[in-house]
Amino acid sequence: MIEQILKKNVEQSRLLGAGQSLWDALGRQAKESRIIQWFLQVREIPAISKNSIFTRLIYGILDGCSVLFDRLHLTAFLRGSIFVQPAIWCILAAALAPVLPTMAVLALVMVSFGTLFLRLVCKKERIRYHILTKYVLLYALVYAISTLFSVSFWDSLYGGALSVAFMLFFVVVIHSVNSEKKSNVMLFLMVTVGAVVALYGFYQYANPAQFSGVWVDQDMFSSITFRVYSTLGNPNVLGEYFLLVLPFAASLFLTSKNWQSRVYFLICGCMMLLCLVLTYSRGCYLGFLVSVAAFLVLLDKRFLLLGILGLFALPFVLPETILDRFLSIGNMADSSTSYRVNIWLGTIDMLKDYWFSGIGPGMGAYNKVYPFYAYNSVSAPHSHNLFLQILCDTGICGLLVFAAMIWMFYRIGFQGVSVEKRFGKKLHLIAGISAISGFLVQSLSDYTFYNYRVMLAFWAVLGLTMVFGRRCMRSRTHKKETVRT
Repeated sequence: MIEQILKKNVEQSRLLGAGQSLWDALGRQAKESRIIQWFLQVREIPAISKNSIFTRLIYGILDGCSVLFDRLHLTAFLRGSIFVQPAIWCILAAALAPVLPTMAVLALVMVSFGTLFLRLVCKKERIRYHILTKYVLLYALVYAISTLFSVSFWDSLYGGALSVAFMLFFVVVIHSVNSEKKSNVMLFLMVTVGAVVALYGFYQYANPAQFSGVWVDQDMFSSITFRVYSTLGNPNVLGEYFLLVLPFAASLFLTSKNWQSRVYFLICGCMMLLCLVLTYSRGCYLGFLVSVAAFLVLLDKRFLLLGILGLFALPFVLPETILDRFLSIGNMADSSTSYRVNIWLGTIDMLKDYWFSGIGPGMGAYNKVYPFYAYNSVSAPHSHNLFLQILCDTGICGLLVFAAMIWMFYRIGFQGVSVEKRFGKKLHLIAGISAISGFLVQSLSDYTFYNYRVMLAFWAVLGLTMVFGRRCMRSRTHKKETVRT
């Protein structure tokens, strides 16, 4: 009997070893392929001509202001002031976005712009370029032009101006959160505020009578009586916010150096995850699964096999209410699904006439045109799809620029993951890639930039992820220089 058991264990270990060898061989083949090598070959910082008109103009303005500030003794007056510390205002804007009114967040963003300008002038620093910056600037320019030439300028002005301001916040993050200490503070505050937002969501769930609950189809989901939305006014929007923050709670938990910190981030992450479940947002559930899959596979490719097995196990472990939500995806009997499909059909019909130039940003502009194309007279504030909405706002140019920006984001992110061998250094980069991936999946079923505070969180996470990517690339460059020396 013992001999049979030993023989069986040996056979199983050989089988597992053969499977592991085959998997490793496939991984090496994929990594060494020309397509993968081309995808990962991205320069960290593009070559920028110091003699270009744009560069000389920017530095001419900054140098002129520096001379003026010196003569007026403003440089000495501002030295050491919080008004030359853009990182403080940048971190506050990103962390407090879900709990402050939109105008208060905009005020923090504008202060961060101002403090960055003052720092460049008073400290005589040079602008830190990043390869993704030019895509963000071009995207903001397209949005500004689309606002000017909107079908209804005044209806587009508010949304267009906010969108451009929050896009450019990316530049502040790239320049200001430039040290490991600052990025860790930013992540800590974002995760902490996320836990506070979740806590308020639990209060809503415990006292549903005090809050509105209009997002439930009682005919199909009688077991769901309330969907939490916390400080963000909509359960889908709340779920989108958690998609951006949850991966960083996981990375902070894994990189913490003491058990107190690990317990803290574990509690914060579990609170946000439970609150995400209570949103009952199917798109966010799918986004979260994609985010988890990306996180684990980038951490170790062997998790791919485990994930495939996990997908088959999900129907047996998920609660019935959540499983019903998953199974209802695509079911036209669900009012939410039929509502979205009708909006998409009407929007696509509208874009047949406006695909090139778009109609301009904002709900006002959308509702000036969309009602003439609406299917079954279904009214809507937006297209319930981020990519369709970008096409509506800016036309094909905006969508192409956004797609190019996301493409470059992944190239830079994957390159950083592939070259950084230290576990702790690349974990935050993996978290950022996972957060953006889950968010973009949810964007297929909702206009995820509808809430401007979540939009700001997206650009903050995008910028922070590129900071981590640049840090990974610099560590590789430093190693090469050390070897040469």
